[in-house]
Amino acid sequence: MKYLTPGPVQLPEIVIKSIARQPQFHRTDEFKELFKNVIDKLSRIAYGTPIIAPGTGTFAVDMMVYNYVNPNENVVVPIYGEFSERLAESLESRGAVVHRIKWDIRSVPPYDVVEDFCKKIGNVKAIAVVHNETSTGVTNRYVEKIQDVANNIGAVLLVDSVSALPAEPIKRRVDVIATASQKAFLAPPGAAILFISKEPRAYSFIPPSMNIQKYLKMVLRNETPYTPPINVIYGLDASLSYILEIGIDRYHEIHRERAEFLYNSIKLEPIPRKQFRSYTVTAFYTDKPREIILELKKCGYVIAGGMGEVKDKSIRIGVMGSITLDDLSKVVEVVNRVVDR
Repeated sequence: MKYLTPGPVQLPEIVIKSIARQPQFHRTDEFKELFKNVIDKLSRIAYGTPIIAPGTGTFAVDMMVYNYVNPNENVVVPIYGEFSERLAESLESRGAVVHRIKWDIRSVPPYDVVEDFCKKIGNVKAIAVVHNETSTGVTNRYVEKIQDVANNIGAVLLVDSVSALPAEPIKRRVDVIATASQKAFLAPPGAAILFISKEPRAYSFIPPSMNIQKYLKMVLRNETPYTPPINVIYGLDASLSYILEIGIDRYHEIHRERAEFLYNSIKLEPIPRKQFRSYTVTAFYTDKPREIILELKKCGYVIAGGMGEVKDKSIRIGVMGSITLDDLSKVVEVVNRVVDR
């Protein structure tokens, strides 16, 4: 069975072999050396100091929220799918006053709309955006411009890049990025990854397991404050070497080529408008989601159904992981066969 899902993804064989070993004690010199290598490799993926905590993308996002936002602060969140709504909910759990920019799920609000909205609200302390909306296959390629907006109004920018980085790279420094191991990083679930370019600003209580200051202090010693996801880090060591050997720009192009092959070949309407199409998770409207999913499974492929308002009328096909053009061609053949019935 091959997984063309939004994550976890089909792991390269080199990653599977790397995780199938006895976990080391994480306070040994040997593990510290390996951990240092992984942090060094992450530093080549995006700007900022990388940290790794035990958890998945949801935990990374919650860590970001709790370290950069205080209760009763104004936060602006553009909403264009299920995960941007979840980001807003995380902020509300922190006690923030969330101001939603509700948008069409097929696109994202331009950065000037975000700026105008923030100015109307006034005293905005943070802008929080989803880089890649996994539920609809929509990518926000205004992230760097929104950082300029945040700078102009004295706010911090929080970016959920769980299903984007490093296949959808962020080329400029942004304040804080939350992501995870199990998607375009090609490793198993279990590592919450953050890139920190701005000092955490929260003064309200932060649970110890979420406290980024603890991680920043310990990473200087090539350690983590608590037991890390050791075998996932073994996987990241292998997957990051694989990605960096390809090169970030080429890695992005590989995903773009895969996604565009699906967009151009499947006889279904893509959910995202063309300029916002994700290169990690493709999404299509269909009135036969269950039939398509079951037929693909019979042929050895697992894809995902829809989420949110398109839950029962869409499919999602991930293009991350160890998959080939032959795999994608077979998926197209099966999907189109069901569509043509």
